[in-house]
Amino acid sequence: MKNIYIKFIVLSILAFSLVGCIDESIATSYATGDQVGGSETALESLANSSAAFMYSYGYIGSSTNQEFGYPAMMIMRDAMTDCPYVTTNYNHFNTPWASLVDFSSNRAKQPWRYYYRMILNSNNTIIAVGDPEEANQKIQQFYGNALVYRAMSYMDLMRMYEYKRTGIGVLDSEAESRDIYGLTTVIIDENFDNANAENNPRVPFYHMYRFIMDDLNKAEKYLDGYTRNSKIRADISVVQSLKARLWLEIATRFQKYPEDLQTQLNHENDEELAIYDKLGVSSAKECYENAAKYARLVMDKYTPLSEDQWHSLTNGFNDANVNSWVFAICINSMDAVHSRVNNFYSNCVTEYSRGYSRSQYHSYRMIDRKLYDEIDDNDWRKVTWIDPADAGKKPVPEKYHTLLDDEEWAKRDAYVGFKFRPNEGDISDDYKNALQVDFPIIRVEEMYFIEAEAKAYTEGLGSGVNALTFFLNSNRYNGGTYNISPSDVDDFVDNYLLTQKRIEFWGEGLSFFDIKRREIPIIRGYKGTNWITSYRYNSRFGYTPSWLNLYLPNEGEASLNKAIKLNPDPQVYDVYDLWTE
Repeated sequence: MKNIYIKFIVLSILAFSLVGCIDESIATSYATGDQVGGSETALESLANSSAAFMYSYGYIGSSTNQEFGYPAMMIMRDAMTDCPYVTTNYNHFNTPWASLVDFSSNRAKQPWRYYYRMILNSNNTIIAVGDPEEANQKIQQFYGNALVYRAMSYMDLMRMYEYKRTGIGVLDSEAESRDIYGLTTVIIDENFDNANAENNPRVPFYHMYRFIMDDLNKAEKYLDGYTRNSKIRADISVVQSLKARLWLEIATRFQKYPEDLQTQLNHENDEELAIYDKLGVSSAKECYENAAKYARLVMDKYTPLSEDQWHSLTNGFNDANVNSWVFAICINSMDAVHSRVNNFYSNCVTEYSRGYSRSQYHSYRMIDRKLYDEIDDNDWRKVTWIDPADAGKKPVPEKYHTLLDDEEWAKRDAYVGFKFRPNEGDISDDYKNALQVDFPIIRVEEMYFIEAEAKAYTEGLGSGVNALTFFLNSNRYNGGTYNISPSDVDDFVDNYLLTQKRIEFWGEGLSFFDIKRREIPIIRGYKGTNWITSYRYNSRFGYTPSWLNLYLPNEGEASLNKAIKLNPDPQVYDVYDLWTE
């Protein structure tokens, strides 16, 4: 499935395979209302395809060891930012994501392929529903869920593929010559006409913001009052969380680049955008206020993880029933596990005896040493990772919470993480039981960070500091000892708030977005670094690391879609000097 637009028929057939009662005799780009035949059962099956695709395996046909849905995207983003690996042995995320080379490989194409397949599933549901105003409440909820999955997919694509300045002259000049600044990704929605596939350009940010927000506005309407039976379904709190994320993204852009705000306003009345709701803002401050508003709505309904929940040997980060989790992937059948290795937990559970992160393969995920050194001793999250003073010790030091015996503990390296647990604490060879786990997509804790950042830029530095301090001293620090004195708002956000946020969400795929949004550097080369030698690149201060501007190395896509403009190849190994002591 190399080229999105020429594969709609194939992809649609694949989507139809989940829906036995849909007429498959006519090959069309999308499912239609007539094909569904008004069947609520068929529509539900079609809607379920989006939820199932969140953890689908083999979605692009190659069945690689990275091909296990949205969780693979999470690991990929973390490999590019805050999660070094002890070794490359059986580490299927080291190339191109962690090592930052070989961007021409098939693996580099996976995000593009995955997200557009997800979008296709959503589009099929949206088309099959037709006019939601004429549908019953249950079908409206299918419609709302499809909009949420689509909005989330486009929000991720937008943030991953938009080119931001890197401080690398050869790359930034090439981007300028291609006129790609401000471009996000291509839009394929329910109104897409295959006849226009050869001329479907990447849309500018002011178009994409309107498109995503319009989807979320509609989802908010049709999911209001909906009570879900699983957190893999989207309800109103998921919509509110995504709105908080999006408004924060928009606010940061307009605050850093007022000219982009003016561009947004200049295009507010464009005819082609009239089908979408307007943003209705005229300042960055209003965007921050909206981010805080939606974050607060979620915060009022959920509760941060407790220390016992975080460190639980049986239910630690594997159970969506905790009241912290807003949106999650829920694996509750053995069939959904796929295999003992090709899944999120095989790559992330340090204690699981059959995965890639076991002593035999020695492919453990770590926390960056500089980030670890920022964790205060009074922060109970610190024992999530192995202190270098405790690595290799026997017996296991009492302060840690682990399923490992003394011998296995001694094989784990410094900075290795124990955040994610196997199901019921099962570390046996029964992988299908051990890997029937849930993992978070959105936790309420993110909303606390969004609110604190938004308050800093709307109510002043003191308000932001107070919000962050309250959250940490109430929920993460023993004895209420967190105390900071940042010099200004930017210092507070970049060097204090985001540090804590990166600690909180280590392993959950979020750091990528904040680092790129705030244009802060990634520093892997420093004295005492725990990054593998070949990964030690340092990006430029005040710019986006070049490897966070995802490259679409699919020349076939560009040759068939004449309007698409590719990002410059990051060529990390050519434009950055490998750090050496």
